[in-house]
Amino acid sequence: MTGSVFGGFALFRTYGGAFSRLAARDIQLAQELYNDSVSRQLKDTLLQQQDDLLNTELAAESVIREDNFLSLYWAILNETASRIAEEDIINNTLTNETAARTAIDIFFAAEIANLTNAVIVAEQFEVFAKATFLSLILNITNLQTLLINEIAARLAGDALIREQGALSDAAIAYLTTTLEHDIHDRMVQDVLINEWITALDAIGTGIESINGQFALNNNVDIVSTNFLTTITAPTPGTLLFRNNAILTMQGVHPDGGNSLSFLGGAGVNVVGLPPHGLHISTPFAPIGPNYVELTGTTGTEFSFDGNINDWIPFGCHFPLYNGANCGWSATDSNTYIVQVSAALTICVSSVGIFPSANHINMALARTNYLYAIAHAAVSTENIGGVLDAVDGSFIGTAEAVASHYCMDLGLSATTIVQGAGQNDNNGGYSTGYGVFVFFQGTIQGVNAQPVTVTYRVTKVT
Repeated sequence: MTGSVFGGFALFRTYGGAFSRLAARDIQLAQELYNDSVSRQLKDTLLQQQDDLLNTELAAESVIREDNFLSLYWAILNETASRIAEEDIINNTLTNETAARTAIDIFFAAEIANLTNAVIVAEQFEVFAKATFLSLILNITNLQTLLINEIAARLAGDALIREQGALSDAAIAYLTTTLEHDIHDRMVQDVLINEWITALDAIGTGIESINGQFALNNNVDIVSTNFLTTITAPTPGTLLFRNNAILTMQGVHPDGGNSLSFLGGAGVNVVGLPPHGLHISTPFAPIGPNYVELTGTTGTEFSFDGNINDWIPFGCHFPLYNGANCGWSATDSNTYIVQVSAALTICVSSVGIFPSANHINMALARTNYLYAIAHAAVSTENIGGVLDAVDGSFIGTAEAVASHYCMDLGLSATTIVQGAGQNDNNGGYSTGYGVFVFFQGTIQGVNAQPVTVTYRVTKVT
């Protein structure tokens, strides 16, 4: 231990100068470090102040830049929405214009086909007309002869009709005169009978004479001179004079009192018409079965397919009449006035393809129902159709129609028919002669809801 201390002392004495220099350097370095630390603290303080100032400026700049960013962002969104809306309008306009031109092209194609067929038919008809004309030229002499004979026959028929009319007028005049005479004779007989009754009542206790003729033992026999007049004594002191010229009237026999009574049914009035007539009348006009009214309404939407060549039947929505429910059909071969009216509520059902011009048309088929269905085309198109277009209406331009748009429409027509008047009730379809309704619309995406059709039919003959 002692050796170590001395050894250390010797070591320090050997390196004491170096240690002194090192200590002095260490003090210098410590001072420099302290100075550098103070300098750095001052610089850090200055840098912190600059950093705080920069943070303040950055916060203000961030608010300004955020406002500018939001303004630019909403401007971009508004510009995008505006351009999208404008592009949608342009696309819709292009779509409608394309659809309109497509529909018009289809219409023109159909018209060209119809015109082509019409030209072919016209050429064929020209050949037929030439042949017919040659035939008529060859047979004109025969036709003139037939015409002369027909004129002579009609003149003879007219003369016969006039002669029969004159005979009928003479017969009516004779019957009128005879009736007047008969009325006068009956009035005279009534007066005479009343005088006899008055004279008999005045006698009281008996009959001594009649018109100056004295009775035998106060007994007077009154005897009828013909079998039409009978005299009976139903009760003592009573004579019943009865004229039996009228026994029945149209098979109707007298009642128990041998009286013929005219009794009117429901709605029929019978009153006296002086001096010798009856007046029979009714407050109802016209008297059935001269008039009938049928109304049918669709239970679902009535859709149009948009094809200009398609005529769609209204269908069988009527009450049962003449064995069927598809509309009115004749019950006999007489002449009828048929008034048809249709009420439609037209609504846009979807935004789809619309032509630029929209029409709803109505046609009538004057035949049986099944034949009308099989030949549902207008007769003027030379394609075997049996429909007559009778009414139509323009319902607006679809390009300006909203999807919720609706409107009411009325169509009507009157026709005169004379049919076969038969119906075998083929599954509810009228196979007899009738009038049936068809509709056609040059539109798509539009339905009728509902549709009501009414027939008002009057029998003429």
